[in-house]
Amino acid sequence: MTPGHLDAPKDRLRQRVLHGTLATSLAQAVKFAVQLLSVVILSRMLDPASFGLFAMVMPIAAFVMMFQDMGLSNAVITSTTLSQGQASAMFWINLGLSLALALLFAAAAPLIGWFYDEPRLPMLALALAGTVLVSGLTTQHFALLNRGMRFAPIALIDALSAVTGLGVAVIVATYSRSAWALVASVVASMSVSLIGGWLATGWRPGRPAPFAEVRDMVGLGGGLTSFTLTNFLARNMDKVLIGRVGGAVEVGLYDRAYKLLLFPLQQVNNPVGRVIVPALSRLRDEPHRYRSAYARVVRFMLLLTLPGVAFLIVYAPILIPTLLGGHWATAVPIFLWLGLAAIHQPMTATTGWLFISQQRGADFAKWGVVNAVTSIAAFAIGMPWGAVGVAAAYGLSDLFIRLPAVCWWVGRRGPVSTGDLIRIAAPFLLIVPAVMLALLFVRDQLAAGDVVRLIAGIALSYLFTILGLATLPQGRAILRDILSHIPGRRRAAPVMTEAAAGG
Repeated sequence: MTPGHLDAPKDRLRQRVLHGTLATSLAQAVKFAVQLLSVVILSRMLDPASFGLFAMVMPIAAFVMMFQDMGLSNAVITSTTLSQGQASAMFWINLGLSLALALLFAAAAPLIGWFYDEPRLPMLALALAGTVLVSGLTTQHFALLNRGMRFAPIALIDALSAVTGLGVAVIVATYSRSAWALVASVVASMSVSLIGGWLATGWRPGRPAPFAEVRDMVGLGGGLTSFTLTNFLARNMDKVLIGRVGGAVEVGLYDRAYKLLLFPLQQVNNPVGRVIVPALSRLRDEPHRYRSAYARVVRFMLLLTLPGVAFLIVYAPILIPTLLGGHWATAVPIFLWLGLAAIHQPMTATTGWLFISQQRGADFAKWGVVNAVTSIAAFAIGMPWGAVGVAAAYGLSDLFIRLPAVCWWVGRRGPVSTGDLIRIAAPFLLIVPAVMLALLFVRDQLAAGDVVRLIAGIALSYLFTILGLATLPQGRAILRDILSHIPGRRRAAPVMTEAAAGG
């Protein structure tokens, strides 16, 4: 990638977004299939304690990797202009932090084992420490790919890394039925990303620009890092507390329930965010186009994910024993309580796109503090009742505290108001409860084997959702707009209707 190619493209923005969405969707389909296979296959090969050990140490590795980024990748993606020197400065800052944090992580390995009173953890931590340096070598290359809206190479690398990670995990688990299979999966996936990122960009770091030229980028990155830090605590302190108090088996049950329900939602949000954040950044000065683009993508995501969430919640008592085996049945109550958070997270998780694309780093950081404090308080309140209590406290506080709070906070400023968010979600809020009741009736009335009931349930969930939307004027506008963007189909109207555009 030559210096002249570092500036973000401004031509054919709509075409780039559509092509990027298609490429990302295909890769995400592969990743979702791999994730599902991973949950099913590895849950049958490994016991809950193995997942618990991995869940104890992996949040620490994720924390270190998050901190070494410092939000600089998003600063690169959203910056109006970018020189070779600025890009190189971001790379060397990331790499220096990564090296220091990898060494610190390795030095802390014995303390990790002491904290959990688990002698098997230090060696796992040492192995994961090396991945921190790999992450530092990769971060800015993927930021440049995102900035250039080169989503096809990103999608290909993501798919290859996911497949490689699962393949390595299965091979290792065949010979060593332990947490080492999960660690090997992480190492293999990140190695593929490292090689792919450097080959795809063709960019090599050079002499860094003076700090004065990157001060604003580092400042924005600091605000984003503050949110990422607090969000990390909100996402991972539950596992830390359960692991500390309940042990490896308890946290293993919680981790599998979380992975099966909430993790797939994140796997949809994150790659779509790669496409939409650069696009929204180009539309900051055009509020109507910004609002319309955001509304269209979010409504598509809600139609894609919410029927699946409804199915997972209603069919959990059948799904978990069928997929994972009968020894995982005790994870069902945890799964159901986490479902309260899963219902709205496909929507609220996208608020980060608004903060980042509008360069509202300070607002994002303040919201992160509120998110972390309320989440950790909920974990502490639920802890006396074990993993089920933590899941219940998290789900209830997420629905009744954090959901309204983030919608109000992000909608105070910018092209997308709180009212816009409500209008975007309203048709789905009306339909999903009815869909869940219908699924519950079908689940209890259909006389068939468990596999047949599961297949029927997921198909009916999407069918009921589409039929429900078709009964509402705004729902019909959403369906028409989505159909008009299917490749090869003539658009139903030259522009979006006012309802589909979010008012």
